[in-house]
Amino acid sequence: MDIEEILLDAEERMIKSVADYDSHLRGVRSGQASVEMVEHVHVDIPAYGGVVPLKSVAITTKADARMLTIKPFDPKTIKEIEKGINAANLGLTPMNDGKIIRLNFPPMSEENRKKVIKLIKDRLEQHKVTIRNVRHEALKALKENKGKLGVGEDAEKKAEEEVNDLTKKYEGQLEAHFEKKSKEIMTV
Repeated sequence: MDIEEILLDAEERMIKSVADYDSHLRGVRSGQASVEMVEHVHVDIPAYGGVVPLKSVAITTKADARMLTIKPFDPKTIKEIEKGINAANLGLTPMNDGKIIRLNFPPMSEENRKKVIKLIKDRLEQHKVTIRNVRHEALKALKENKGKLGVGEDAEKKAEEEVNDLTKKYEGQLEAHFEKKSKEIMTV
């Protein structure tokens, strides 16, 4: 691999880590109703060929700040959708009227908010470690190729600086996502 390939690979992997963390945060409950909370829910409907994503069998909308409504395409699947929501352990109880499922998001207690922030902070640290591991592997690849790449020492030093800059940039993005979500969680 040449220097550009090493840098591109490192940046691509760091971007994926940030995207994974952002995706995780979208599914974290914050006291506000959020369609993203049910994105990962899967429903077992034999007529549809087994386990399918919720979005392929229903439309989810935000009714207000504390309620989501889920309207199945086929009202006969409402029980299976409820089972899928319960199996997802969202901490929410689905209520249905035979046509629509409602998910009410009760206010979170201060203690629960702090627990959630601790959990997303732990996940933040895991993603930072992933980015640091990518940095370590990129620097190792640069050292292994030292002299082989046919470039001068200055270019190699510059590439090492670029890897460190990428690390700072993407760790900063992780922190920004964490701060934004923490603020959202603590807002009553």
